[in-house]
Amino acid sequence: MKRFAILLFGVATYAVFFATFLYLIAFVGNLQATPLAGMLPMLPQWVPHSIDHGGVSSPMGVAIAIDLLLILAFGLQHSVMARMGFKAWLKRHLPESAERSVYVLLASFVLMFMFWQWRPIPMPIWSASSTPGIAIGWFVFAAGFGLVLLSTFLIDHFDLFGLKQVWRQFIGRDAAPARFVTPWLYRLMRHPLYLGFILAFWGGPAMSAGHLLFATAMTLYILVAIQFEERDLVHQLGDSYDAYRRRVPMLVPGLPRATESATASQARTG
Repeated sequence: MKRFAILLFGVATYAVFFATFLYLIAFVGNLQATPLAGMLPMLPQWVPHSIDHGGVSSPMGVAIAIDLLLILAFGLQHSVMARMGFKAWLKRHLPESAERSVYVLLASFVLMFMFWQWRPIPMPIWSASSTPGIAIGWFVFAAGFGLVLLSTFLIDHFDLFGLKQVWRQFIGRDAAPARFVTPWLYRLMRHPLYLGFILAFWGGPAMSAGHLLFATAMTLYILVAIQFEERDLVHQLGDSYDAYRRRVPMLVPGLPRATESATASQARTG
């Protein structure tokens, strides 16, 4: 019964994550205010809040403060729960196979809270007026989220979101030892998933003040989070990841490697 309950929890968590991810796409893209709503008449009801539409109207200073606090809450949840020490603590208080699902569920809840409480700042910053410009904006947006999804499958999508762990415990199979692999895109850049998010957040045919705030703050968070994540990976994988850092650029394929060896040694001693 316990094994089935853990499996059910993992499956339900994945469903919550998937719905949240779809909402994130609509939230960032303001999809309920695009021609797509003409094809999907229920879209405005499905997506009542987005970066520039819905939500509570607040003075600009208040809106900026609330939105930054929401992004900070998201960053803290992601970064604190992703640390090796916190994971070890969580596994002592929960079934080990459910640890990843708990992380994914709480991350989804924090995102939902952000969607709900986000304060739009719709003041326009720039907007594409030509058909090619609009098309390029939407291409970057779609390519970014597509790269995110592709990257998760390259590194084992179902392990990343906890399904493999709960399934293994259900059938009584021990967890497979972690392996360091660099499939396809990971040979060109160390973090294609994060690059995908950056492209998605900055993509689209228009940019409002609120969207600019979101894209800037989330990009800065990603750049900081990478440093903590790689410090853990160097600690966990040692010389193999250290050499990988020196060999492969962080986000931009073909970037010169001049500073990477120094960064890698700092991560080892940080």
